[in-house]
Amino acid sequence: MKTVTTRLPEDDEAALAEIEEEMSADRSEVLRRLIRQGLDDWRTERALEQLRDHSVTLRKAAELADVSYVEMLTLASEEGIDVGYTTDDLERDLERI
Repeated sequence: MKTVTTRLPEDDEAALAEIEEEMSADRSEVLRRLIRQGLDDWRTERALEQLRDHSVTLRKAAELADVSYVEMLTLASEEGIDVGYTTDDLERDLERI
């Protein structure tokens, strides 16, 4: 594991202290979880942007976001991104199988 040092605004430090207490976790664990969540969110948003721009396929967007094809289809639908295949189409296809 790599060590990273950073400066935080006092407001963020206070918020971290609250989260530590709520999670019953130490500062390092809280920061690791928040960074992981932020990275996951960033990857998903990036994949959805590329899908919206039609620069990647649905399958590639799912791969970039590290989610399943079905989950990416659902996320795209929630974002109003037309991928030419709806969750209703998927359900219909799954019923046929």
